[in-house]
Amino acid sequence: MRTFKCSCENQQILFFESQSCVACERVVGVDDTFNKVEPYDFDEESGYYYKASQSKVPYQKCDNHKTYQACNGMVNMDTFEPVPDKDEVLCFACRFNETIPDLTIVKHIPLWKKMEVAKRRAIYTLKELNLPLENILQNEESGLSFDFITDRDVEDHFVSKLEDQEAVFTGHDNGHITINLAEADEVARSHTKVAMSEKYRTLLGHFRHELGHYYFNKLILISEEKHELCKKYFGDDEEDYSKALKKYYKNGAPKDWDKDFISEYATMHPYEDWAETWAHYMHIMDTLETAKNFNITGSTTGRTDIKEHVGDLNLPQDSYFFSSQTSIDTILDTWMDFAIILNSLNRSMGMNDAYPFVLTQAVRTKLSFIHHAIHDSLDYMPDVTEE
Repeated sequence: MRTFKCSCENQQILFFESQSCVACERVVGVDDTFNKVEPYDFDEESGYYYKASQSKVPYQKCDNHKTYQACNGMVNMDTFEPVPDKDEVLCFACRFNETIPDLTIVKHIPLWKKMEVAKRRAIYTLKELNLPLENILQNEESGLSFDFITDRDVEDHFVSKLEDQEAVFTGHDNGHITINLAEADEVARSHTKVAMSEKYRTLLGHFRHELGHYYFNKLILISEEKHELCKKYFGDDEEDYSKALKKYYKNGAPKDWDKDFISEYATMHPYEDWAETWAHYMHIMDTLETAKNFNITGSTTGRTDIKEHVGDLNLPQDSYFFSSQTSIDTILDTWMDFAIILNSLNRSMGMNDAYPFVLTQAVRTKLSFIHHAIHDSLDYMPDVTEE
C-alpha cells in the first residue's frame, strides 16, 4: 500500500485509511478512482467539498464516512446515481455492502470499522491489478457483494449463540461473500486460531481467501481450456466438496503436506488450495508495494534478472510489482528477500513471524499460475501432466 501527501505546507504524509490531515486538519479521502488519498476543502455556501485540483466538482462524504467514520470515501455528486428507493449516498467501496452489522448494538460499530478497513485494502489491490470489479447493482448475475453479520453475542466475544439467529458461516456463494463479524474481534479470532492450530489468521486474510473463490469463477470457469489447465496445477475441483470437507476435519492434512501446499487447509479440496494460494499472492503483492513505497524491498545482491524485467529498483511501485511484464520469479525472489527482513523486525519486537510460511517449488508454481491467470497470460505456463 502506497502512502500519499497532503497539499498543505507541511506536505504531511497521508495513509490509505486517513480521514484528515494531522497538520492542516483538512478532510482527506478517496474518490471512486480508489487510487489516491487527497485533501478536500469544504464550501459552506454550497455545502459540498471540493478538491484543490478540481475546484468545480462537488463532493460529499459517504454516509458511512460522515456518520460512523467507517471509511474515508468521497462521492462525486455530479456523477453519483442513487439507488432506487434508498436514500443514501455511498462511496465506491461501500456500494459493495449488501448487509452491515446491526449498528444499534454499539459494540458492533468498532468491529464493523475493522471489517471496512480490511475490505477496502483488499479491494485496492484488486483495482491495482486491473481485475474485473463490479457490485451487484452493476452486474446482478456476477457482481460482488458482502454480508457482515453474526450469530453470536459480542458481549462475551462471540461465545454465546444469539436466540432465533441462523448460523453464520464465512464463505462465498456466486459473488456473495459472507464474513462473520466475530472475525473482527481479536479475542474470538485468537481462540479460533489456536483451536484450529493455524499459523496465521487475520481479517484481511479472510477477505482475500473468499475473493479468491470469486475470481476462480471470474478468471477460470469462463473458459473450459483454462479450467482444464488449472486442474493440472491444483487438482480436480469437481471432486465432491462435502466429502472432502468431512474427510479433512476428521483426518486433518496428509503427512508432508507442506511440500505441495501453502497451508494445511489448502489440502482440503482444490477450491481451497486455489483460494489459499490466491490469498498469499495478494498478501505478497500488497506487502511488497508497501516495502517498495519505503524503499525496503531487501537485498538484490547477485540478482541478474532485475534490470532485464524492471530496471532500477527505484522505479515507481505500479511500474514494478503490479506490471504484467514483471516476472513472477522476480516477484517471489524479492518477496523471499523481504520476508526475512519482515520476520526479523517482528522478532526484534518480541512478536511472532509476520510470514511463517515456506514457498516450495510446488507452491511457487501455483503462485505463478495465479499470476498468469490475473494477467491473462496462461499461455506462458507449462502444460504439466498429472502424476
